[in-house]
Amino acid sequence: METQTPDFHTRKEQEALLAATRKSSHRLLILLMLDAGCRVTEARTRRWEDCDFRARTVKIDSLKKRKTAKATARTVPMSQRLYEAFEAMLKDGATPKGFVFPGEDNGHIGRSTVNMMLKRISEKRPEVGDTKPHKLRHTFASNLRAQGTDLNDIRDLLGHENAQTTLIYAHADPDRLRAQIDAAAPRPTLLERFKAYLFPPRRTLINLLTPDTDFIVGREKEQKQIQSLVSRGISVLITGPIGIGKTHLLQSLNFEKRTLLIDDCSDMKSSLKAAILHICGDKETAAAMLFQTSDLKSVETKLSTTSLANLVQTLKDLIQPQEYLLKIGTLDGITPKGVKVLEDLKDHFTIITTARSVKMEAASFAWSFEKIELKPLPRPDALKMIYRLIGDLQVSDLDAVMTKLYETSDGNPRKLRELCERLRREPFVNLDAATEVADSYLGRQVEEFDFSVILLVILGGFVLLRYYGRETGEKDLQFIGACIMLIMMFARYFFRSARRKNL
Repeated sequence: METQTPDFHTRKEQEALLAATRKSSHRLLILLMLDAGCRVTEARTRRWEDCDFRARTVKIDSLKKRKTAKATARTVPMSQRLYEAFEAMLKDGATPKGFVFPGEDNGHIGRSTVNMMLKRISEKRPEVGDTKPHKLRHTFASNLRAQGTDLNDIRDLLGHENAQTTLIYAHADPDRLRAQIDAAAPRPTLLERFKAYLFPPRRTLINLLTPDTDFIVGREKEQKQIQSLVSRGISVLITGPIGIGKTHLLQSLNFEKRTLLIDDCSDMKSSLKAAILHICGDKETAAAMLFQTSDLKSVETKLSTTSLANLVQTLKDLIQPQEYLLKIGTLDGITPKGVKVLEDLKDHFTIITTARSVKMEAASFAWSFEKIELKPLPRPDALKMIYRLIGDLQVSDLDAVMTKLYETSDGNPRKLRELCERLRREPFVNLDAATEVADSYLGRQVEEFDFSVILLVILGGFVLLRYYGRETGEKDLQFIGACIMLIMMFARYFFRSARRKNL
């Protein structure tokens, strides 16, 4: 049986290929295949989120066996020149989000783009040889084999499902390959090594702006409580000040029951029309019986002339009580008509919603709701959140930086996220940078303060002043105290604004 021999680039061909590649995106594409062993599809579909620049690794989802197996992932270390190629892409203005090589319609570049790029280089620079994606991948494996790398390690780095595939490199004698390739990567000349010793290159650190922000910290108790309440058909109102994480918590909840979503309570008519059309798409038979048509365009036309009260009744006619969960983004800014709608729907749906507060006169629909009030994160949870947001950065004096951010935010999740996002834009992250960011952060000045308590203390002082004047015989003090006592008789009119108006 004839042994298959891998086709690879020699050392000189590799040098010529990289020397001929001027565009940073082209160089990165080539090095993903040459230094990370990517298949062409794996290279062109890489995302910035796959790159861990602190650990200097790139995660590769293997797409080789789409039909027979689930895609598997492998992690390949970055070579120094691959790391520098990513850095060059960022310096050239690449957006560090989504696909590394973006294409049209928010997708990635196609296979033909890569093939044409390599073909043009081969035609312009004959010394690089016939360059194709699979040849670059073979070169990666041959370089490893030339260094004496174990075949099992080569298999893992290449993402081979079948060990027999990797055996094509077993028949290539390492000594012969080493002589032809002259090591896994081109070695610098004696002069280059001497220059590097005298003038060591400045180390480059990439602080990539792609933190994982889709996570919940310190709200596990509330999550379980809400899940339990909703599973029993109990409606929930999540309250708390701005930035406390109400919407983020609501979005993190998943329920087995089918869900209707209303984002805007200020325009209930449009929201109800959208909900009805959504249900018509799921329940075509019921919709056809109710509207005498299954055409959604015709249904939409009929709904546009329907009153708000009839829209509510139509929604209730389409579904059974408690068949759907109603998730409302926020009640802030709800109108009196919206309150009336929720009054009519509260017994037909289990409702889960959020609000900074709900006015007492508009809260009758929520009497049966369970209120979950969110508080600022305690210090341990706040520090955990900060570390999740900036822990991948190269930070000097990390503990002091985290403490500064926590003290500025007072445990408010939105403030923490905004402070960390702002800090990530600094080229060098240390306590001085954190202090500058914190001192200029306007969010720390946005606080609500109730003066009614202070006013009560002042008035109480005047009452004591009258009593003291009477005891000492000072008529002026008695007169001032009497005036204040007169004001106190009508205090309820002055303090009406201080009464609790929100749920």
